[in-house]
Amino acid sequence: MKRKFTSKKAIVSILLGMSVLAGCTNAEDSPAVSPSASPAATKSVTTVAKENDRTKFDPPVTITAAIALKPSDKLRNGDTPENNPISRWFKDTLGIVTKYQWVVTDASALETKVRLALTSGEALPDVLSASGTVFEDLVASKKIQSIDEAFEKYATPRVKESYQKNPEVWNLVKRNGKLYGLPTLSNGIVGNTVMWIREDWLKKLNLKAPTNVQEYEAVMDAFTNNDPDGNGKKDTYGMAFGANTGYHKPTMNFMSDASFIFGQDQPYQWLKGTDGKLQYGSTKPSVKDALGKLQEWFSKGYISPDFGTQDAAKAMADFTSGKAGIAFAPGWAGGWPVGTAVTEAKTKNLALDFKPYPIPAGIKGEVGRQASPPSYGNYVFREGFKNMEAIFKYWDTMYGCSVEDAQCPFANGKGEGYDYVMKEGKPDWKNIPEGTLSLNAYLLMSPGSGTAPTNVMPGPNIYQRVAAGKKDNVFEQKLAAENGQLTIDGFAVAFQQLNKDVQSGFFGANTPTMKEKWEQLIALEEQTFLQIIYGKQKPDYFDTFVKQWNEQGGAQITKEVNEYTASVK
Repeated sequence: MKRKFTSKKAIVSILLGMSVLAGCTNAEDSPAVSPSASPAATKSVTTVAKENDRTKFDPPVTITAAIALKPSDKLRNGDTPENNPISRWFKDTLGIVTKYQWVVTDASALETKVRLALTSGEALPDVLSASGTVFEDLVASKKIQSIDEAFEKYATPRVKESYQKNPEVWNLVKRNGKLYGLPTLSNGIVGNTVMWIREDWLKKLNLKAPTNVQEYEAVMDAFTNNDPDGNGKKDTYGMAFGANTGYHKPTMNFMSDASFIFGQDQPYQWLKGTDGKLQYGSTKPSVKDALGKLQEWFSKGYISPDFGTQDAAKAMADFTSGKAGIAFAPGWAGGWPVGTAVTEAKTKNLALDFKPYPIPAGIKGEVGRQASPPSYGNYVFREGFKNMEAIFKYWDTMYGCSVEDAQCPFANGKGEGYDYVMKEGKPDWKNIPEGTLSLNAYLLMSPGSGTAPTNVMPGPNIYQRVAAGKKDNVFEQKLAAENGQLTIDGFAVAFQQLNKDVQSGFFGANTPTMKEKWEQLIALEEQTFLQIIYGKQKPDYFDTFVKQWNEQGGAQITKEVNEYTASVK
């Protein structure tokens, strides 16, 4: 393929998604990553892919894909999914043209499209986002390619480094010794909980934010029994708790969960024991003590009597409306629903005072919370697709944006008139005439969850900098403009406890016995946890659950999980 070289001036980089982490990685600063250092290494490499390579493909390379569009994914100025500010930059600068073979409305519709294609023999798009059983079916179909050689040849040093520092994500796509997809890399705090408290209630009752279970109980008791809202009625309780998750994990909702009580022995995850082998966290002895403590709190009225039927939204509504004084939720809850409640209260001349705090130590005196997944999905590539170099040039460009590279082409936003406008030579993110519209849905690929991957960038992250009042560069200014202070503070607090996160030790495909028995086992687990918390069973019933869990397939699954984990080391 003939190629010509074009040059563009470096532009100040922007946040990818909501924000990016601190720091800047330039091509000349990046350490070279040797082939032996990469999990994808298969052979020696004599050339190193260049970061921010603006070499343009001539003739252009067309990449087909699928896109899921929600009603809110609107466009302006005559733009289309294949012709918008993002696609135009990649076409005009790099010669990469996006063409959508499938346009769907959601992930389930995309799954249907994939399965129909596998059945009918229809050609797949060049690139697809796929995980779970769809990913497994695609691997089995042999209609997607392994990326080992392409990654080693075309991935830039900084991209290789990001995976080198988060190697566990490869287990999501590694099958039969080969890599059948490119995982996204989580920033590590997308779903990490912090403790949100009614700060005005703390002040009124002369209390401090709790740091352990004993202090936490004292605060909950006061919030339940000491009339923190001052209405003369006993109509409040300590903790918002929504156990109706819809996915058989009653103590781990995406908001209003109770995970902190388990500390480092988090249920629903595979945890390494003292013998080095993995054990299912829900069967660890300390879980019984934690469930017993939740039962005690329920009996004392510290949590809603309806917690078992409340979903996350309903439980958080109790918190934001003044029924409950504490809720565990991610940093983004500072925008919705917490920040939304504050804004609505102001319109009624009312004042609500919420504040995020680090989570307290759990039942064993250890701080622990469920870690955000290392990845939120994978990209797979059609067997026979030849333009993997273009894939990794696209990937490196967007990855640079996530690490505040000054050469990111989307310095101020994804599109002028969409998420920013220029006024007097400066970007304005708040006063867009027709309102803000996100263009994220129109990215061919996105390397992660909007901010830099875990372990990649040292020093204070951008949330911590902005929370401390810094607005020295466009990244900090954009973050401050696009997010409320509660959201910024929430994520800043979440980062304080990254070293306390509990990550599952198993990321592989479902084992043979999992495929057969897992649904039955997690239903048993959910029923047991709820029965104990509600007081319908004593905490000792947990021992019966563990016995049944092992007998009904859990022991065999544990064996298979450990065998798989040993095989990929």
